[in-house]
Amino acid sequence: MVSISDLPQELVDKIVGEFKDDEDNLRLCALISPAFVPSTRQHLFASVRILGHNLHPFQALIDSSPLWILVAPSTLAQLPNLTHLYAHDDPFGFRHLSPAQESVLADALRRLTTVELLLHQLWTVSAWASLLNGCASLTTLIVGANATGWGTWTAADVAALSLSAAPGILRLHTLHVSGDCKVLAPLGAWLIPQGALTTLHTLVLDVMFLADDYLGEDRRVLLLQAAAASLRELKLNLDPHLPGDITIASFPILRSLHLHDGFDAELGASLAWIVAFFSRSDPASSAGANESAIEHLSLDHGTTRQRLLAVPAAMWAALEDALLGSGAGVHPGSTYHGAAPHPHLRTLTLSGYDDSAAVAPDAFAHFSQTVRDRLPILVERGMLVVE
Repeated sequence: MVSISDLPQELVDKIVGEFKDDEDNLRLCALISPAFVPSTRQHLFASVRILGHNLHPFQALIDSSPLWILVAPSTLAQLPNLTHLYAHDDPFGFRHLSPAQESVLADALRRLTTVELLLHQLWTVSAWASLLNGCASLTTLIVGANATGWGTWTAADVAALSLSAAPGILRLHTLHVSGDCKVLAPLGAWLIPQGALTTLHTLVLDVMFLADDYLGEDRRVLLLQAAAASLRELKLNLDPHLPGDITIASFPILRSLHLHDGFDAELGASLAWIVAFFSRSDPASSAGANESAIEHLSLDHGTTRQRLLAVPAAMWAALEDALLGSGAGVHPGSTYHGAAPHPHLRTLTLSGYDDSAAVAPDAFAHFSQTVRDRLPILVERGMLVVE
């Protein structure tokens, strides 16, 4: 005897399609077999947002209503389609959860593929680490870090953190971090030891450095080193510039590099860093192994034509040399000889024109032409984009 589960999916879809406007028959079919439940039902409550628009009342709710702690995990556990969670900081009262409640919550989150967190307290990274370490399907982690008061996170806050040593099984494909750079310390301590970044395809580090951060260790470095071998896309805030030992040779399969300059950054200094980044190679590598995979490079730098004119012509020439090598038509005196060091490079995009001081309608056209005049070989090859 043939059961409903043996029916071809096309036939099941056909039946569901016939009854799509007949709720009564559709309910009957669904009662006979879950195979007849419309596919749209599989996405109901797939995404859940737990917000705290006003953090103080939200925290007061957690402190004054222990029932909330019980309701939230048990409610999430009833959502079999849950794959995307957006949450603020400490929505479950982590410090009040019993081991049994934490276990229920961890099971409810086990099917997550995407998690977005807005953190206001550094210690919550440890709590989220304990919950998410068992999420084998989690591929995207987005973290925004924003202290509740300007500058309230200090180096002492970072030093006082402790993370659970429990091993995890995370293998991320995308990691996006923005806000205060101090969050990189607990994130790195959580993700790097378990190898969660060894499969990373996209890394976005749009973090801010405050005064005391410039004096300490650059917390971006460890994350970049852990993910370098698998990265295909990297977005990076260049304030400050990365240390000189990290170069294009560190990223063997990187396809796209998007750079965003600091608010007060000097264009000449950023171009010099890019030249150094693309000029240095690994002397231990053979010529074939040292060939980069980079296809797209972009620099978003808020500047004006006047600031553009202040950059020496030699710096623009050095940029073309670093990207194109010393092939035909490239500036004499280049340090490159032979094949182009970045043969797959297709576009260089310069964006971020500051039009706040523009007084003429054709100001951007003049700005764009100024850039093109300084990068003639890239223009000739159709590789330059000015936005």
